[in-house]
Amino acid sequence: MNSHRCRVAALLGTALLALSSAQAAPAAKNVDPLRLQYEREKADCMTGKSNQPRNVCLREAGAAYAQARQGKLVSPGDRSEQWAANALKRCEAQNGEDRALCERRVREGVVEGSVGGGGQLKTLTVRSTDIPKSPGG
Repeated sequence: MNSHRCRVAALLGTALLALSSAQAAPAAKNVDPLRLQYEREKADCMTGKSNQPRNVCLREAGAAYAQARQGKLVSPGDRSEQWAANALKRCEAQNGEDRALCERRVREGVVEGSVGGGGQLKTLTVRSTDIPKSPGG
């Protein structure tokens, strides 16, 4: 009789677990991806996974969430053409060959580093066979 009660309790527990997970599944469809991203960023702040002090990290995560909800937050890849145009504009401050090299670096350069690592650096290696007429020139 005791083993029968254990089986019934186990079956009842399994049925309740299945029922609760079945009811939770439709709710997952209504999850706000922006809120989910905010919760992930907040968790990173709380566990120290970010490169920022906790209070700064939490403030930035909240601000990013607010901007994203208003449609004002863009991902790094969303405006790459605009970023390239801005970089080319900054090259206008250069003169002559320096300006040409700056523009080549924007168009053909290799990106090294990461935002998380402290920054990105775009480099361009140019090999020249010209011999300078004077040292340093």
